[in-house]
Amino acid sequence: MNQDSVLIIGASGLTGYALLRTMQPVQPNVVGTYANHPRRGLCHLDITDVSQVRDCLSALRPKTIYLTAALTHVDYCEDHLEDAVRQNVDGPRQIAQKAAALGAKLVFYSTEYVFDGRNGPYDEEAMPAPLSVYGKTKLLAEQAIREICADYLIVRTTVVYGWERESKNFAMQIYERVKAGAKMTIPDDQVGTPTLAEYLAETSLDLVQRGTSGVVNVVGKDLMARSEFARALVNTFGGNPELVIPVTTASLKQKAARPLRGGLRTEKLARILAKEPPSIAESLERLRSQWQADPGG
Repeated sequence: MNQDSVLIIGASGLTGYALLRTMQPVQPNVVGTYANHPRRGLCHLDITDVSQVRDCLSALRPKTIYLTAALTHVDYCEDHLEDAVRQNVDGPRQIAQKAAALGAKLVFYSTEYVFDGRNGPYDEEAMPAPLSVYGKTKLLAEQAIREICADYLIVRTTVVYGWERESKNFAMQIYERVKAGAKMTIPDDQVGTPTLAEYLAETSLDLVQRGTSGVVNVVGKDLMARSEFARALVNTFGGNPELVIPVTTASLKQKAARPLRGGLRTEKLARILAKEPPSIAESLERLRSQWQADPGG
């Protein structure tokens, strides 16, 4: 494949698939991969397999690599350290090494979980202090990429959501509860900046086209509690907001600690793009349109 090719690793996931849909109309030489969830048109790639990584990247020789693949189940990571390190640190390190050897730009997707959530929202210069195994592994991957790659873009994001039936993202979980008329207990003390997957994908492509490197936060404009976001989603899907029962994070007894006062700042992003990120109202209107356009919605 020619030097203008693009590789999206993890294209069966929410962010990766949004990237694929965004790029296909404008980038004829885009290839997507999957690890555990096949999708039509995608190639299999296990980023923890040295030979698979070598063979795939040597054959494609991409100009840009978008690495969205990760083990994101936060509580699972807490109890499975070895697996979390293998998928979230060792895999990205291997991709970074091959990208550097090819002279390819590596775009890596990270998270607000690299912070402790004591005084967010955080800008790109804030000192990381992850609370969970998941957050620690993502920070280790960031550090490896910085050390290995001459040309990289680390995109930090959080609470990524979108209309995607194959996904279990927060919006789809809320949709299923609304459809069932079921109540839902949602933390009111976890604060973040929800991010529409399509916006994340479009902005990623824009940043790469501008030659942006380093660390950039890409999130929605509004800082809000998870329960507030849940009510907004319920309204979007035509449900009853009273289905949302606000609770404390502690009452959920989750295995991994969550950053509570989280979220990411976007002043740097706004300077680069010369515009603000979309509001939650704008993003949810896009989500509503996607839902209504789905024949099975």
